[in-house]
Amino acid sequence: MLICQNPNCTNPFNRTDNKFCISCGSSNLGEFFRSRYRVHKVLGEGGFGKTYEAQDSDKLDAPCVIKQFVPQVQGTAALEKAATMFKEEAKRLYELGENHSQIPRLIAYFEQGKNLYLVQEFIPGNTLLTELYVQPFDEVRIRELLNDLLPVLQFVHEKNIIHRDIKPENIIRRQTDGKLVLIDFGGAKQVTQTTLARQGTGIYTIGYAPLEQMQGYACPASDLYALGVTCIRLITQQLPSQDSYGNLFDPLYDAMNAKWLWREHVKRQGVEISQELGRVLDKMIQHFVGERYQKVQDVLQDLNGTAPTVVSPTFPPTVISTNLGKASLVHIFSGHTNLVRSLAFGNEHLISAGNDKTIRFWKLQTRKLDGVLMEKGDWVVIATSSDGQILASGSSDKTIKVWEFSTGKPKFVLRGHFDLINSLSITPDSKMLVSSSRDRNIKIWNLNTGELLHTLSGHNGFVYATAISQDGQFIISGGSDKTVQVWKLATGERLQSILSSGFVRSVTVSSALNLIASGGYGKTINLWDLKSGRLVKQLEGHSGIVQSLAVSQDGQILVSGSDDQTAKVWDLQSGNLLNTLTGHTGAILAVDISLVKQTIATTGEDKTVRIWQVK
Repeated sequence: MLICQNPNCTNPFNRTDNKFCISCGSSNLGEFFRSRYRVHKVLGEGGFGKTYEAQDSDKLDAPCVIKQFVPQVQGTAALEKAATMFKEEAKRLYELGENHSQIPRLIAYFEQGKNLYLVQEFIPGNTLLTELYVQPFDEVRIRELLNDLLPVLQFVHEKNIIHRDIKPENIIRRQTDGKLVLIDFGGAKQVTQTTLARQGTGIYTIGYAPLEQMQGYACPASDLYALGVTCIRLITQQLPSQDSYGNLFDPLYDAMNAKWLWREHVKRQGVEISQELGRVLDKMIQHFVGERYQKVQDVLQDLNGTAPTVVSPTFPPTVISTNLGKASLVHIFSGHTNLVRSLAFGNEHLISAGNDKTIRFWKLQTRKLDGVLMEKGDWVVIATSSDGQILASGSSDKTIKVWEFSTGKPKFVLRGHFDLINSLSITPDSKMLVSSSRDRNIKIWNLNTGELLHTLSGHNGFVYATAISQDGQFIISGGSDKTVQVWKLATGERLQSILSSGFVRSVTVSSALNLIASGGYGKTINLWDLKSGRLVKQLEGHSGIVQSLAVSQDGQILVSGSDDQTAKVWDLQSGNLLNTLTGHTGAILAVDISLVKQTIATTGEDKTVRIWQVK
């Protein structure tokens, strides 16, 4: 197949024996762009050119996206200036993609003919526009969206870059991990239409851009406006449209009175949106830029609220059995080719699981790789039994596997969840497995038979984390509905539903101290009374999302891992910080502690697994 490289061609695909394009008559045909990129689909087109899905022949036909830009300028000097500015913009896009996992990486840029091209990483997944057509977003999903995307925007704005074109079709939910990826930055479009004298930007989408941007001025608050409009369209499923004369019709906006009507639509649809979220969205979409949020951090503060009042601890005096105040890095395991999401200690191994679809066994004595199991899904979490004899894994293929160590094959494949598996926990007696999923459910399984015993439905959002008390009586869960829930393991009865200040990404429990620990978007670790659900204390010290928590077997020591690239060791009785472990170059997504071996393990986005020895 040959591709017509005329940007105005309406049907660029031609047979290999064609000398002229059958659609436009151009002789500018070729099988590849730049003798490397083979196009096989047009993803979109507009006034600036086309976007293609392609394969990179230099990288084993890896998928990629090619964005073609046609400079909207005249004259040699103007074209040269546009090409120079395009190169500078490409460098900025490269820097963004290399330093943030939720922005596509820039693979290459080049000129061909009079056109300019960017080659970017292909992100598998659906856009939020596709999700909008399926069903409206509720409050939980909107809060998840904002908490996921606002830090990306903060990173972009700190680089003095404005996206300029935020809308549902420019946000992709990545298939591999569910993260939202921000695509199609407007800067490259800007430079291809900029003359030497022009200074503003005409890059925007009607129905999403604020007034100042349509008048040629964009600022960080302009992006926050567009993100707010994106949210109200996802809630109401109402999109702007234009008639054949170019007149705009927007069911959510009263142009005569400069007023948004989204609350009226929400009321008619019977959708429940809290006053707190409503106020945040209203401020994001204020007409005048001065009345809007100016910084991402201000939105996050109002979105997640202030932290609950700290209450002094009332723990009974307890002797700490092990001093974890001094820990040193003793080894770094390398071998995973993608981020590592989960780890657990076995009898003789440390076991890690990553988005590279592998489960790796690291021999603690020799500190060498001792075996690898393959998973089908590229989102893998694991759990081991306390005796080290059972390994369970869950992945994005929605199944759970219980493995036989002797054969390296699954003993059971457990099916029942309708979305990817977020967490696994095994009871202290090794008889039951607890799983949680993005399908909002928790399931309890019999490990001897593979039978599903109970399905616990109480969360109104993704269930990110579960833990089982050391006495085997309680399940603790946390999720995107900002609740920590306590369940009776034997019956599946819900005993407590505790409202936290933000999304709960991690939980653990100490039976010895009757304490639940939870962490998440609030950057603090909350300690709750197991029986009453009362907030007992907050542990402050992390500057990022608390992604993972683990408690020692005697229930006295807590280890936490965070997006701030540190792990911290805490004395649960006093709440004192004992140690901060540094060295990771990405978010720490999983931690575990083995008091028998006096060892702490950490892992995360930098693909390494680290062992810390307690002194």
